[in-house]
Amino acid sequence: MAIIYGGLKDLNSIETQQVQLLVEQEYGKVEREFRNAKLVVEIGKAEKAGARAKYSIHLRLEDPSLMITADDADWDLVKVVRAGFVKLLEQVNKKSKKAVAKKMKKDGRKAFMKNLT
Repeated sequence: MAIIYGGLKDLNSIETQQVQLLVEQEYGKVEREFRNAKLVVEIGKAEKAGARAKYSIHLRLEDPSLMITADDADWDLVKVVRAGFVKLLEQVNKKSKKAVAKKMKKDGRKAFMKNLT
């Protein structure tokens, strides 16, 4: 599992643990599609004078064949991480569907279906 974190020093220890736990849970979904991928997670925290802070997340999935990015921002840390991964998974699904369609077009549908079984 290759996860690289950035910006964790801006968060307190509880927020850091939440982020690491959520990212490891969500990374399992991405790892099914891309075995040798490296995930770079950049967390930002913009504190205002009030009691709340705004969080931003930037996710970058680096595979030898492609690179996929997603980002999101919100006032709730858990919501930011989950929404960022939803966007990343949408991009992953698009890329994998395009790859399947390209392979089917190149090899033919029967040959492709034969390779699946």
